[in-house]
Amino acid sequence: MEQQPGSYTSNRSRRSHRKSRLGCGNCKARRVKCDETEPSCNNCLRHSIKCDFGQPRKHAGSVQKTIQPPKPKQKPTEFSFISSSQSEFRVPKRTRRETDSEKTVSLPDSEPETAVAPRPFQFTTTDMALFHHCFSADDLKGHIPDELVRLGFSVHYVLRLLLAVAGFHLQRKTPGNNSLHLFLEPSVDFGVEAERHLQIAIEGVAAAAPQLNSGNSSSLYIASVYIFICSLARGPRAGEYLAFRDDEDMPSLCLFFGIRSILEASTNMGAATELFQLHSKPSQDNPETEPEAEPHPITQIFPYTLNDENTHNFRPYWKPLNDLQSLIFEMFNPTDSRYFIYQTTFESLCSSYDAILGTSVPVPGLELWPRIFTWLYQLPEMISHDMQKKHPVALLLMSFFSVLLNELDSVWFITGWPSHIVGGVSRSLDDRHRMLLEWPFQTLGMF
Repeated sequence: MEQQPGSYTSNRSRRSHRKSRLGCGNCKARRVKCDETEPSCNNCLRHSIKCDFGQPRKHAGSVQKTIQPPKPKQKPTEFSFISSSQSEFRVPKRTRRETDSEKTVSLPDSEPETAVAPRPFQFTTTDMALFHHCFSADDLKGHIPDELVRLGFSVHYVLRLLLAVAGFHLQRKTPGNNSLHLFLEPSVDFGVEAERHLQIAIEGVAAAAPQLNSGNSSSLYIASVYIFICSLARGPRAGEYLAFRDDEDMPSLCLFFGIRSILEASTNMGAATELFQLHSKPSQDNPETEPEAEPHPITQIFPYTLNDENTHNFRPYWKPLNDLQSLIFEMFNPTDSRYFIYQTTFESLCSSYDAILGTSVPVPGLELWPRIFTWLYQLPEMISHDMQKKHPVALLLMSFFSVLLNELDSVWFITGWPSHIVGGVSRSLDDRHRMLLEWPFQTLGMF
């Protein structure tokens, strides 16, 4: 029996559609039918791509056949969005690779990402955490002038030194117990990050130092101060005692002498270095030397006894300093130039003791820095060399200076250094010279 066409079969006939060659470029490339809806066809809307069908074009009948130069191939942008929720999505076909004979030398396409010059410094998440710590930690906030921060944004080795200080502070003050780890990876080692910034900063300073001029002298001076602070902020380490090392390598004190060299050159150029002053200013008449002072009373202490009428002027540190001067008389001939250098350095140390420990009123914190570090700043190169060679008198001078340095022990990057230095001196001396360390040991509570 012949089947009569029903309503269902009659609807299965092929639908007629409007044929056109004016579809959008995206549909033509994908070889799908374009519904030619203006301003954007539905296919392009579903795939969230720009449709070119709605752009004004000439009528098909008025199009003239002209020879057009071949258009350069459009390099796909690095960032594109393709909707993966559409069922009609088709993976685009791979373009045919050009053979070697077809390749031509051409200039690269100009793209936004290649137009940006490479940046010498880019903040990472850890760097931003360190920068935040500079202004949130009680030991750091308020001690970093705004001028220094502005300088760091233009001179990157200064900025890296600020980040290094913050990293060392995190390592020393809150090791393994820091709230920043709540926002960062637990594996972040702030000490390692601080060392990385410090080394990069040192390389930058070393590259800029040979071109020292009035334009960069202030930056180099501040950087040299912070490099020395970083050497202390690392904390006491076995075998390193600020002025000497067990392995006879260059000690951190040499970094401090770099401050002196840069400061002298900067002062001659008229650069401002008042932002950080670790020492008192030299005399205006002779900038390189302090005015000659009267012999210190310690040099006249030999006839003093506890029964003399001068007992009320006797200070507890005079007797140990007197023993140290006796050793200088014993070790050096008064006619030797080395004796004069050691004697002058010793008298300067005695004056520092009187200025810091010999006053009835405690010295304010801001005044302590220049009173303490002036002696270290003026330390002759010969005595510094003797410290590195572990000469007994030079080491004893350093141990007595450590007693003054202990007045700053509450400062986070000084904490632990005075007793660490005296302990290193004690291990480097023989029994005879070690006896002169009794008073420093007692003062620092090392018994």
